[in-house]
Amino acid sequence: MKINPAELCIGIVVRNRAYAVATPGTDNAANTIGFPGSQLGRETLRVFLAGQECPVRLAVAGDGAIGVALAISPTAQCNVYILDAKPGAHPARLASYASRAL
Repeated sequence: MKINPAELCIGIVVRNRAYAVATPGTDNAANTIGFPGSQLGRETLRVFLAGQECPVRLAVAGDGAIGVALAISPTAQCNVYILDAKPGAHPARLASYASRAL
């Protein structure tokens, strides 16, 4: 399945009270950034996602992934995938998963 280029695919790994976030960048390289796992970090992600005008595909894994996904995902135009976090889980791989998941 080919993803609509107008969709934003994001991977988030929640671990050690921090969020590692990745989005696909140009040349198949991922843009990765970290956020504190605090209320401020969650709110920052929530505001960013809510401000998107395109559909969002969000893949979340790690400690409390369900709660984090519910707290930050916009209610409209958002597909959320909760995944099992392997010890080597990387947000770029989750973003790639979100781009292929149906």
